[in-house]
Order: sequence, then C-alpha cells, then structure tokens
Amino acid sequence: MSSSNNKRWGKHHKDHRDWSKYNDELVVRGEFYLDLGFSEHWDEELEEMNKGKRGSPYKFPNQFVNLMAAWHQLIDYRGLEGIGRRLAEYKLIPYFGDYTTLWNRIHNIKPKIIMPDYKDLELSSDGTGLKTSNAGEYRLFKL
Repeated sequence: MSSSNNKRWGKHHKDHRDWSKYNDELVVRGEFYLDLGFSEHWDEELEEMNKGKRGSPYKFPNQFVNLMAAWHQLIDYRGLEGIGRRLAEYKLIPYFGDYTTLWNRIHNIKPKIIMPDYKDLELSSDGTGLKTSNAGEYRLFKL
C-alpha cells in the first residue's frame, strides 16, 4: 500500500450531524403522507367551494384531493378509491366518490411551485427515465 493511501484512509471521520434534527426531518416525511388535517374544515371548505357553483356540487374538498394526489405517487386511482371508502367507513370523512371523479379532480389541479432555498433542495430518482429537459406535452400542458 502506498503512503498516500495510508494518509487518506487513516483519518477518522467526525460526524457533525444533529441526529435529533435529522430524525425529526424523517418523521415529518411520514406525517406528510398521513396528514388528516383536511377533515377539520371539511364542511367549511366545501361550502366555500360550492358557493355560486353551477352544476353538481363538490362532495369533497380540495385539501383532500391534494392529499390523494400525493398518495397517487405511490398508489393507483382504484387504490385511492379503496382508501377513500375505508376512510368513509371509519367515519373519518363523510363521503367519498369513485376513482373517476378523483382522476378528474387531480388532473385539474394547477400546481403551484414555490422554489426553496438551495440548502433545502433534495433530489431523487426512481429510474423510470424521467427527462430533465422540458420535453413532453404533459409537462407543458400542466405548466
């Protein structure tokens, strides 16, 4: 072994991480996927959404649709319908429709992107071939 390798591998790594803070950040990720706060203002949000609306009234609020959109990253639409049915069965929500209604509501969401500070950025990939260029009609349509 050369002397340059001994110098490199001989150094002891000192971990400067705040493990308590890091643990809390990991816990918040789980809270994101099970944020049931939408149920606190279900009726008030629906009343506001349906005020002056023509046609069939909304039966579940936008906050709930946003949570389902986040879950859709992991679960298909019929699976989301199953989750909705179970939440209604447990009386956590008063009503849930079918997956077609949810599909329409999720696809009508206009995303609001708030750019975080550079220090807050994380990047991950699931290896599906996501393109980093602005190619593709879907992305152009949603923006």
